[in-house]
Amino acid sequence: MATYKEKVGTAVVNYAGNYPGAVEGELWYDSTNKDFKYLYPNVTTSGAWATGGTLNTARRGAAGAGTKAAGLAFGGEGDPPVYAQTESYNGSWTEVNDLNTARTLLAGAGTQTSALAFGGQPSTAITESWNGTNWTEVADLNTARDSLAGSGADNTSAIAFGGGASPKQQTETWNGSSWTEVNDLNTGRNELAGHGIVTSALAYGGNLPGATAVTESYNGTNWTEVSDLNQARKTPGGSGTDNTVGLAFGGSIPPDTGKTETWNGSSWTEDGDLSTARNAMASSKGVGSTTALASGGNTPGSPAITGATEEWTGAGAAVGAWSTGGNLNTARAKLAGSGLQTAALAFGGETPPNSALTESYDGTSWTEVNDLNTARHFLGGAGTQTSTLAFAGSVSPQAQTESWNGSNWTEVNDLNTGRERVGGAGTDSTNALAFGGYITTNQNVTESWNGTNWTEVADLNSARRNVGGVGASNTAALAFGGALPPGSVTAVTELWNGSAWTEVNDLNTSRGNAAGAGVYTLALAFGGYKPGTTPPYQAVTEDWNGVSWVEVADLSTARFIAGGAGTQAAALTFGGETPPVTTATEEWNVPSNTVKTLTD
Repeated sequence: MATYKEKVGTAVVNYAGNYPGAVEGELWYDSTNKDFKYLYPNVTTSGAWATGGTLNTARRGAAGAGTKAAGLAFGGEGDPPVYAQTESYNGSWTEVNDLNTARTLLAGAGTQTSALAFGGQPSTAITESWNGTNWTEVADLNTARDSLAGSGADNTSAIAFGGGASPKQQTETWNGSSWTEVNDLNTGRNELAGHGIVTSALAYGGNLPGATAVTESYNGTNWTEVSDLNQARKTPGGSGTDNTVGLAFGGSIPPDTGKTETWNGSSWTEDGDLSTARNAMASSKGVGSTTALASGGNTPGSPAITGATEEWTGAGAAVGAWSTGGNLNTARAKLAGSGLQTAALAFGGETPPNSALTESYDGTSWTEVNDLNTARHFLGGAGTQTSTLAFAGSVSPQAQTESWNGSNWTEVNDLNTGRERVGGAGTDSTNALAFGGYITTNQNVTESWNGTNWTEVADLNSARRNVGGVGASNTAALAFGGALPPGSVTAVTELWNGSAWTEVNDLNTSRGNAAGAGVYTLALAFGGYKPGTTPPYQAVTEDWNGVSWVEVADLSTARFIAGGAGTQAAALTFGGETPPVTTATEEWNVPSNTVKTLTD
């Protein structure tokens, strides 16, 4: 039998305690605790839904095709219009060419560029084929019906089942030119969901009348009853590739539910709920149970019809985690930060009183270096550990700007508009962006720094103070959250392209005074303050993937008005109020590993 060294190329290391040089999967012997240990990657144990782009036309009863990254939604109804609209998804929705026949409660199959739409209300047998640009009417279903389910690989291969005003059992398959009746469902029902292909499909839920949990598996010839959903429901969403793996979500019991269940080929398991309970939504057809898209639908709220989209990421994704870093030398809040997790700068703030202190971080400990020329708090900052810009601030709104060269701060040209509580982004002391803030009212002013002067450019769409910001330059930045009068906070996120701000998908948790790390395509927002919650200071961390925010692991200590630095994969937060004012530093790393101990 081969030895451990022969298999992995190295002998088992003998180390007293946790071995810092271990790589993922490596085994070592802890001579202190007399255990064999190894590093195991931290991954999610359950899936989660995250906010996606909102449909241009809010509706219920639409059908869907494609995947989370490349989806399609078509048809549906408002209150009361019936729609022919088709929208294409890549993180945001774009209107494309309409169906030839407007309808709701229809079914869909295929991909973003090769889809099929069939059935619908008013009760119809009409089938249309999508080639990525246009819909074309093709051969009708044999049985006209609405509230049916369907799925399939593309516009040449699909399956339709159930539906109808009086629940039907009929199943039909599509070969690219015509529908053929095949063996029926065992349980006739409408308002059901399903996924799969013509040789391997799954049907679940529906209305008998009354919500049902019945699940049936199709092998290309016959339907067989298998394990029921844990939660009976009608008009759920569904996604998956075949009858061995899939996802059921939302629906009406009644009332509406956000419950999500994963299918492993033999049983359903409850997983993370939709953020918004709803039914009659458009569903992507997905990739197994690892990704999916839920769009539009009917909710218990007002207005009932929604355009909201949620994106599903299944269990097993790598997750980041916060761990303790070296403490600041001086506790303070309302400070600014710049640089990387292993090479950061913290400057200004309030101890109280106002502070000019500057500290440098090497990944382990903070060292006091030369102070700012002007003590202040609620300032903005951007750059690196050796090339940073500090601007704006309080006691009274300030325009002062200072440049850091790695050793000293030098006063340079002022902002055009003095203010406090600004957001900031930028590369270094020659390239920065200042946005938002407060004078006597909230500001939307944006100014760009070229290394010599500030120039006013296009305003934020949403005036606010205590706004979070990240970005790699003055031409590409992200502004998120902030405070609005009177005493409220926002989740609004805006993207800067060098000439204009564009509103994009909101934070999941509205808040002001959040810190951030990263760039406009890959960012992290953490901490903050949300009035009306208990406690109001936040530990919430959200990850921005360039399109939407996803909630990830919380800070160890909830805090607000803290400093932030680093990247989306390796971030740093320091100081702030917990309360009280703190010196605590936390480091974010993804992917991270957990030390596991071998047991008998």
